[in-house]
Amino acid sequence: MMHRNKKFADDLDHGRDKHGRKKQDLNQYRELADKWNAIQEDYLEKYPDLSMDDLYYEGGGFEGLIEKIAEVRDISVEEVRKEITEW
Repeated sequence: MMHRNKKFADDLDHGRDKHGRKKQDLNQYRELADKWNAIQEDYLEKYPDLSMDDLYYEGGGFEGLIEKIAEVRDISVEEVRKEITEW
């Protein structure tokens, strides 16, 4: 006899991914990363103090890239996100 797994109320994702992150936040993160990919060349032209090495992200992921830009430009991470979003 096969048993089906039942989902209990506390097993439901309530709008979260498997890591507990809100799906809405994850979508916003993806949209920001997509926007970055579209504008990065223009961003480099506007801010020549950034190098391609600064824009390479792997270990820290996209969030690490934003943090590096903020560090090089001496602005907050929130300001970098806002710039990208409003570009």
